[in-house]
Amino acid sequence: MECDLMETDILESLEDLGYKGPLLEDGALSQAVSAGASSPEFTKLCAWLVSELRVLCKLEENVQATNSPSEAEEFQLEVSGLLGEMNCPYLSLTSGDVTKRLLIQKNCLLLLTYLISELEAARMLCVNAPPKKAQEGGGSEVFQELKGICIALGMSKPPANITMFQFFSGIEKKLKETLAKVPPNHVGKPLLRKPMGPAHWEKIEAIT
Repeated sequence: MECDLMETDILESLEDLGYKGPLLEDGALSQAVSAGASSPEFTKLCAWLVSELRVLCKLEENVQATNSPSEAEEFQLEVSGLLGEMNCPYLSLTSGDVTKRLLIQKNCLLLLTYLISELEAARMLCVNAPPKKAQEGGGSEVFQELKGICIALGMSKPPANITMFQFFSGIEKKLKETLAKVPPNHVGKPLLRKPMGPAHWEKIEAIT
């Protein structure tokens, strides 16, 4: 059941991110993650996500898609290097036998979820970013908003090598700590209960 929910979330996010590959077809993603690194289609999806990330982030490591199951070990070594550079927080993806990590379905789903979340965060930070000169004057509008959130929550300056996932997880943790100190009905119920992808945020930006 958990894997089914993860697959559904992944498919929705991939559509929002503009992925047009064959794994959007019924049952294709499930089949690919079941084979993991032995599936060329799974490796192609990972390579696509990484290539999109590299457009927005300074990453030295890269991941190449495979053409056959025999290349699974080399692919996993490349992923291991990438996750190390990104400071991936998931131990199941960064520890244990590197040649077997991505032969486990749940780990494959977790990898896709992680890469997708990093890409979504990177794109959100780059939406309508001002020209370079404007950024030199104090940062983009999005950066200033995030900086304001951190200041309001009393958070310290994050390290330069922090990942998007770790950054937003830190904000979430601090928010929960802050909300725990206020009366039960201090904050009303959320208007939205379903996560929004980049496509949704762009539509909201267009309205505002």
